[in-house]
Amino acid sequence: MPYSRHVEGPSFHIAFEGPIASGKTTWTHILSKRINGNTLLEAFAENEFLADFYADKKRWAMPMQLWFLSERHRQLASTDFTGTWVADYAFLKEAVFSKMVLADRELRLYEAIRSGLNTTAPSPDLLVFIDARTDVLLRRIRERGRPYEAAIDAAYLDELRAHYEREVQKHPHCIRLDTSDVDLASPAEVDAVVRRLHDHISL
Repeated sequence: MPYSRHVEGPSFHIAFEGPIASGKTTWTHILSKRINGNTLLEAFAENEFLADFYADKKRWAMPMQLWFLSERHRQLASTDFTGTWVADYAFLKEAVFSKMVLADRELRLYEAIRSGLNTTAPSPDLLVFIDARTDVLLRRIRERGRPYEAAIDAAYLDELRAHYEREVQKHPHCIRLDTSDVDLASPAEVDAVVRRLHDHISL
């Protein structure tokens, strides 16, 4: 029988973070369903600057990041985190991507804006840093076929992972999940991951 548990009681906020195509949204849906939690998903597809950014990173990095900053902050600050919530992103993503794609005066301006918003953006009680081997990430990116992701290469993913590593180490409650060899079609393998995650959830 698949592992699941009905959750009621105190509030608990879980967030998945990690490189592109690591499985953040997939595992958010899986865990949320298994523990009867609320789901919070990043509205990345609504960012009208995202495709422009991947076509010309230097030109479009700032508006792309500001759009995400505004939307993530709005979503997190307006969500009532009563009960159990599972999200496919955390606000620390802002520090990861801004330091990767911005520099000099643009980065200083962005950091000034971001620091003024941090006080109202909740930090998750449990951060799950989800990752996979770079070759697996590239295969998943190709398979899902989003046109604006076509230019993503191994170097970009490795750099992104390095930035994530620096930020997740600052979170007091973080566990790591490698999805490289997890077969989503195997109930036993999925259940094993859910059990491991649940062991770290305080309810």
